[in-house]
Amino acid sequence: MSSKTIVFFSVMALLLSGAEAATITVGSTGADHATIQGAIDAASPGDVVEVEAGTYSENLVVKTTITLRAAGDGTRRPIVDGGGRGSALTILADGVEVEGLILENGGFGWSGIEVRSKDNLIRKNLVTDNRWYGIYLDGSTGTAIEENVVWNNKYGIWINTGSDENRIERNVLEANDNYNAFDLGKNIWDGNFFGDYDGSAPTYAVPGISSVDPSPSGPEREDEAEDETEGPLQEEEVDAEAEEVAGDLASGSDDLLSGEEPLEDIVAEGPAPQDPGSWSGQSLADLGLSLGSAHPEETEVDETEVDETEVDETEVDETEVDEVEEFARAPAFGDAIVDFEEGEAAPEGPGGDEGDEGDGESIEDIQGSEEISVDAYAAEDWLRRGDALADEGRYAEALASYDRALEMEPDFAEAWDGKGDALMMTGSYDKAVRSYERALSIDPTSAESWYHKGNALQMLLRFEEALGCYEEAVRIEPSFAEAWNRKGVILNRLGLYHEALESFDRALAIEPGYAAAWNSKSWAHQMLGEADPAKEAYERARSLGYR
Repeated sequence: MSSKTIVFFSVMALLLSGAEAATITVGSTGADHATIQGAIDAASPGDVVEVEAGTYSENLVVKTTITLRAAGDGTRRPIVDGGGRGSALTILADGVEVEGLILENGGFGWSGIEVRSKDNLIRKNLVTDNRWYGIYLDGSTGTAIEENVVWNNKYGIWINTGSDENRIERNVLEANDNYNAFDLGKNIWDGNFFGDYDGSAPTYAVPGISSVDPSPSGPEREDEAEDETEGPLQEEEVDAEAEEVAGDLASGSDDLLSGEEPLEDIVAEGPAPQDPGSWSGQSLADLGLSLGSAHPEETEVDETEVDETEVDETEVDETEVDEVEEFARAPAFGDAIVDFEEGEAAPEGPGGDEGDEGDGESIEDIQGSEEISVDAYAAEDWLRRGDALADEGRYAEALASYDRALEMEPDFAEAWDGKGDALMMTGSYDKAVRSYERALSIDPTSAESWYHKGNALQMLLRFEEALGCYEEAVRIEPSFAEAWNRKGVILNRLGLYHEALESFDRALAIEPGYAAAWNSKSWAHQMLGEADPAKEAYERARSLGYR
């Protein structure tokens, strides 16, 4: 019998017997109970537990289908303080409703609200100052998380593998250390306010696997008024830009080396965050954050986001990366690769890894060093130009340069690898895999290309294949610390935590100051229930600057 069926028959039994749901009060004087847990334990299915304002130092566990809510009109809220020991609130029963509470001070590896059941409603709570998760879902389906403020935790809302078909709507997710949101399931996100959303894309890609909020909002941008005045670039303007890039390259024009200022992402600077302590007794509307509002419809279009059919016209082999598909919208620079499970974001750069900073040349450097015209460029020159453009985030132009190199030398492995890196940064992961495979067919001993192919396969959720690539990379180059770390991350994702720890230890033996590997190691220890080593590794990562 399913859990929904059990809840249904329990409620029906109450109705048929003529019994009415009881309201059990919690407070200092005149209430039914002095502690929230005492009221929860005394409640029957369908009862309401109302909590008066005050601070309750408890770690609550709900095993009965009840409603747990703040008493009164919401002007003053009860605070559940987890004491830094465990989760402030753990929900094990199905069909529980929680509304109007402040949940704080969950312990290391624990949560403000931990949900391990189905069909719950988590609404209008403030979840703040928890040492690990704000709201954590594991094995939950059908749960609605609505109009909460999740502020100043290590992770905001974290949804683990196996938690699907939950709805996360109209929440404020801001000032959480690592991620405001991370979703390893298949869930519905809509209308949330993300502190890290800058309006540069029409949707917000929730870190994790594949969830997207189609109507996000975020801090107001300083240039928003200017955007509304000038309006966005129209589609034909973007197409014209693409044609101009392709035409310049085809004609050998030096315009791209003119030293013009490269396009840059607009940096979003929102209003100063409010002190979460000032939120006690305020409604969400009082916070001045329009949770239901969509992002500005008119946003500036990044002129580097162009249709691949316009730029990438110089393929030497039509069986290779075809030009029929359009580019996916380029993700924010450095956000294309996410290490699943332990929440590690890949460092910025086309290689997607720490310490992989390219040759450091800019377009201006190349301009100053070249004594030959573009007409006389050799394949190596086009490769250098492509690398410099990619380093500046100008991926469409970089791809066109790599294709010019490959037109001259079809077996130029480094150009195929560079093209794969640029495709990765536009979100074209399947095409990137094909580029890396072409590079490896020419030079199968390139540890870098095996590593890069593993990164692309990881983004396509082909974890076992990615693992094989990382293993080949470290076989070729045993001192490749980044590949050892990525191998460990995949093992974490596959639940092989002991093997993951061995990989992280190999990475750290090579680079003892590798902050991301310490952070990944912390996750593996946590999942094995080894709190002390997890905390030690986490603190080491933070001391090395990992955020």
